[in-house]
Amino acid sequence: MLETILLPVDITETGQKAVEVAKNLAKKFGSKVWIITVLENPKIPFLDELPEEEKKAIVSLQEKINEKAKEILNQYVRQLKEEGIDANYDILKGDTVETILDFSEKIHPSLIVIPSHNKTDIEIKALGSVSLRVASKSNYPVLVLKGKQPLNFKKILVSYDFLHSSQKALEFAVSIAKSFNSKLIVVHADNDFGHSHIKSIMEKVKQRKLEKLNEIKSLYPDTDIYMEEGTPEHVIIKKANEEDVDLIVIGKRQVSQTKRVFIGSTSYKILKESNVSVLVYRGNHE
Repeated sequence: MLETILLPVDITETGQKAVEVAKNLAKKFGSKVWIITVLENPKIPFLDELPEEEKKAIVSLQEKINEKAKEILNQYVRQLKEEGIDANYDILKGDTVETILDFSEKIHPSLIVIPSHNKTDIEIKALGSVSLRVASKSNYPVLVLKGKQPLNFKKILVSYDFLHSSQKALEFAVSIAKSFNSKLIVVHADNDFGHSHIKSIMEKVKQRKLEKLNEIKSLYPDTDIYMEEGTPEHVIIKKANEEDVDLIVIGKRQVSQTKRVFIGSTSYKILKESNVSVLVYRGNHE
């Protein structure tokens, strides 16, 4: 299922934690791992007009950063190869988000694993974090690592809304659950409760939803099913906190390979508000 894992990291301590997660997944699924880091060119106004000595100092600093990146990524690759994992690395230059997305189109990863850095609400609103932007625009599944690192995936929560992309996300989660012997928690947020004028019809719809949800247990026996009233982001975050899950899985529709569009507000809110890691799965066209 996971033939290739793409692991974009920077050269901070979060990289090592992401490597541990990728290593556990790669060992379970026999995956190849590509580790990349993106070095952005210094954005210095009037760089060409600076004195030669200052320009040389900037170039020297960039070279030192590049050498440090090589050292760290080499170390990560060695760690993975010692575990029998096929691993490679590359150091790229350009805009961080677009460069990660461009590289993903070259190798077509089964999963992108990317660490999230703590940012203030103001920073996220102004610029958006790299992990949120990659998850929003990627054509491939993205696992955003947040909070405690999901090394064993003991509990996986799947947001389910009966759409095709949701079904594919569920199947993806089932594959992970089977490999890690996880408990699966499937949650449907029922936001049809406002249609009180057609209460009798909505009761029949609710009953049908429950029947379809219970059929999910045939995919994976160790599954708990919940249907709760409320908006999806509130229901999912609330249930994730109550159940103390290691991972939230949400499905999103696939878009044209030529387009990079942001995911919907619900998924963005779950990504932003969740205290645990979130996997955004891109499904097929609906």
